[in-house]
Amino acid sequence: MLEKGKISPRQAGELLFMTIFATVILFVPSIMAEKAGHDAWLAAFAGALAGLPSLGVVVWLGRRYPGQTIFQYCEIILGRLFGKLAGLAYVWFFLHWGAVVVREYGDFLSAAFMPATPLSVFNFSLVLLAAWAVVAGLEAIARMNEFIIFLVVTSLLAILALSVPNWELSFLQPVLAEGLGPVLRGALVSAGWHAEIATMAVLLPYLTRPQHAFTSGAAAVLASGLILTLGVVAAISVFGPDLVAVFKFALHYFVHTINIADFLTRFEAVVMAAWVAGVFIKTAVIYYCAALGLGQVLGLAEYRPVVLPLGVIMGTLSVTLFANVSELASFLSNVWPAYSITLFTLGLPLLLLAGSLLRGRAESNGQKENLNE
Repeated sequence: MLEKGKISPRQAGELLFMTIFATVILFVPSIMAEKAGHDAWLAAFAGALAGLPSLGVVVWLGRRYPGQTIFQYCEIILGRLFGKLAGLAYVWFFLHWGAVVVREYGDFLSAAFMPATPLSVFNFSLVLLAAWAVVAGLEAIARMNEFIIFLVVTSLLAILALSVPNWELSFLQPVLAEGLGPVLRGALVSAGWHAEIATMAVLLPYLTRPQHAFTSGAAAVLASGLILTLGVVAAISVFGPDLVAVFKFALHYFVHTINIADFLTRFEAVVMAAWVAGVFIKTAVIYYCAALGLGQVLGLAEYRPVVLPLGVIMGTLSVTLFANVSELASFLSNVWPAYSITLFTLGLPLLLLAGSLLRGRAESNGQKENLNE
């Protein structure tokens, strides 16, 4: 095993929650409002529910092949050649996904706080910090997250609570005025962001109690979906769906509206600190999955030698993939959902599920024939 550390099901659920939630709260409210209007809050939670079948498939495969990550049992199910190709496809997925997350981080800090600072400074500093966490190992990342998740969730819930006096619930009405079509289009976007469930296929072998993987994973998915829904409700209740759809970083503008008796105000720094901490954990988890996966696919005795090369690739991709933040937002809205769902959230897991069942049936028939002889 390239990773000898162990984490609890609770820690795995917390890591999954952070990988889903850290960036979804920043970009998705505006995309949801653009796709579903004032029904965006319904789309947000429906998308989270759509992630549960994928989680079920991933956990079933992990339980069927105990002690092995998706990179390893791909070779058992698909054969050596196609299994390695599937494993490399997942390495690319984590690498590409990590580059997108790092770009989101850099674009937000550059646009909202320090526009004169080059994007590469933000991106490579995050990658370097995440590389240190990846080298430290899975247990170290999980323990850091136990503190950071508390910081992120409590700060966001406090911001939402303080914003309640500014809410205008009429912006959420009428419900389903245009039918289910807009809700389904918005839910597809939300479901695409739940491709993070693929991390459970890497973390599951290192759980102290793998039988609780689905429970902890489902709790993470539902919790992230619920808080995202509250965030979308709050943003639309304050700005209305048309204005939220225009904002690239709805949460940043939303925080500006909080002013309690001219005393509790200017929460931007608090939100930025919590969000940066959350993105650091998300990047570290994705980076770790890519490094561990490449090490396992290549049959290395240690995954740490590939950490630095992968970091250079991830950082470079994060700077070069998109020309500007508008191009990034368009990719997240129109390309990412279909790309992540058809290939990595459902496509490959369902292929592996079908292959595993067929292999199991063939082995069972072979055993029966041997007994008859």
